Amino acid sequence: MSQDADLSLSFHLHAELLPNIRQVTLYISLPQDEKINNLQPEVSLTESRRAVTVSLPEPFQDAVETIKLPARVGEASRRVLRMGKLGGDIAQNNKTESERREFSFRMPIDADEVPFVPREEVIDDFVPWTAADMSSSTKLRCRKCGNMILNAPEFDNESGTRTGWVWKDLPSGNWAEMMDFWHCHKPDTHEDDKEPGGEAQNDLVKGYGAANQLVAIPGTVLVDVATFLVAQGDCKGLKKVQDESSKASSANTKRVNITCQQCDTLVGLEDPMADGWRLLKANLSANTQPAEGIETEEPTWTSHPTETVVAAQLLELIERESARRFAVHCGQKNGLLLWVFNPDLRYSNSGADHSTTAQRGMKVFFRDTPNVDDVINPEQGKASSLSLEELELPSSIFAAVSECLIRSSETLPSSARHFREWRVGLLNRFERPGRG
Repeated sequence: MSQDADLSLSFHLHAELLPNIRQVTLYISLPQDEKINNLQPEVSLTESRRAVTVSLPEPFQDAVETIKLPARVGEASRRVLRMGKLGGDIAQNNKTESERREFSFRMPIDADEVPFVPREEVIDDFVPWTAADMSSSTKLRCRKCGNMILNAPEFDNESGTRTGWVWKDLPSGNWAEMMDFWHCHKPDTHEDDKEPGGEAQNDLVKGYGAANQLVAIPGTVLVDVATFLVAQGDCKGLKKVQDESSKASSANTKRVNITCQQCDTLVGLEDPMADGWRLLKANLSANTQPAEGIETEEPTWTSHPTETVVAAQLLELIERESARRFAVHCGQKNGLLLWVFNPDLRYSNSGADHSTTAQRGMKVFFRDTPNVDDVINPEQGKASSLSLEELELPSSIFAAVSECLIRSSETLPSSARHFREWRVGLLNRFERPGRG
């Protein structure tokens, strides 16, 4: 029946894992319709207790939705669902702002199930495209139009070998501060190691020297959380465009954007301090296959959603600065205030833009702010947040993240979309295959 099909499409399920209390919360949202207002959904667990199916009784039995749960629940959950169906105090029947009825259930996790706990030894688990993921023949291209940016190295006829790219992970964002610390507190050196009128040769080799700084090296790609630092001469198909909307923070000069010659998409930023270009992971696609077979096989290109790259930046700041609140902007006056309420959330959702399988993400509270600078640098006499960190993004990436947060908020149950003055959204985070 077409009417039943319409009900099925607006039938919405959302489940979240609460590892600290070993429970899974299930939300069921139904449309306000006089034909079904007196009907209570039938909720059943699969034999494995890793998925739930929700349906309506006759004559609307075609309205069915199934999702996989973030964790296996215990046998007692069947009783929880029956009590809710019979009208016990576990089910909550609320008429929300969006004119939808909601039911919620809390199901205990199976006694043998080990809820996910972040492993500290895997510190780069949330970072997409580390140096280990790349090969000497990796190619990079514009994500939008496919224009080649970093091609596979040429074959050397003299040596008979292919001189490949060298990929190196950059140290954490504390690297510059650590270098300052090491320069002031560097290990003692022997008099024999010192050069007349200069620093110890050992200091220069090991990186203790004050003159040491990060620079782009031809043939080498330096990898950080959100960008690839490359030498300008290694790239092709790009052009420099002066950004008239913002100024560089270190000097009162205009920032230089690196755009695709073919479609004008922003793919990087000039880094004058490092004498190179920082290519944006969010706006690239990569072919990481080894050189063998590339000439005869169709290459496979992959890319990462913008939200996972930005989520990695937030997670890196959380790990490095122990901050959970952020002022996010694109160099303009307005921006977003973010509060990362839960940096590691396991959830499943039946929304059109989500997979019904369990996913890994972040629960983020957010709200618009008309003047980011007033929040970051409040006037004298006004209270300031010592735990607030600033994150500046390119305008296109900022817009994409804002849209993602708003869209994800609309997929949450209506009763869970707001917390006081904050809106609630989700950002999916990267998860390395085979981990977690």
